[in-house]
Amino acid sequence: MDKLEKLLQVVSDENIILHYDNSLPYQLEGLYVNIKDVGPAIFLLNSLKQNKSRHVEILGEELGHHFTSVGDSICNAATYRDQLDILKCEKKATDWSTNYIITNNELIKALEYGCNSYYEISEFLNVNELVVRDKFRYLARKSSTGYIQLGSYKVILTNLPNIYLYKDL
Repeated sequence: MDKLEKLLQVVSDENIILHYDNSLPYQLEGLYVNIKDVGPAIFLLNSLKQNKSRHVEILGEELGHHFTSVGDSICNAATYRDQLDILKCEKKATDWSTNYIITNNELIKALEYGCNSYYEISEFLNVNELVVRDKFRYLARKSSTGYIQLGSYKVILTNLPNIYLYKDL
């Protein structure tokens, strides 16, 4: 089962309505809403069907909103505080998405294969390069030491987008 199929399975398991359209408000590519008396729904642009890695990225983030957001609205940013709250909501959704789309075990396999750049990892895992970038940014935020241990590799996270790998001899 590839990544898109896994995400579509989550949509099905969570009873989320998935609808594709030719345009969305605010020039968005995806939108998650929870409609009263109907339930959760994700709206995606039809054009995403032509780009599988972008499709995975956007669907993953909208599912991230399903699992992490409550009551946030893109339309309700009247104050600076509201804008900050929306940005926090977006970050939570992105974090959920990148961790679901790229597991640490998959990252270890990519490193063991010899991948050592965002591009190489994205090609190996068949995901958008931005998802790889967001995964490393997430790992860097969670690390208090500036590096993480992934399998037999120490991955230095202090100089992103550069990835430094060390392997104990």
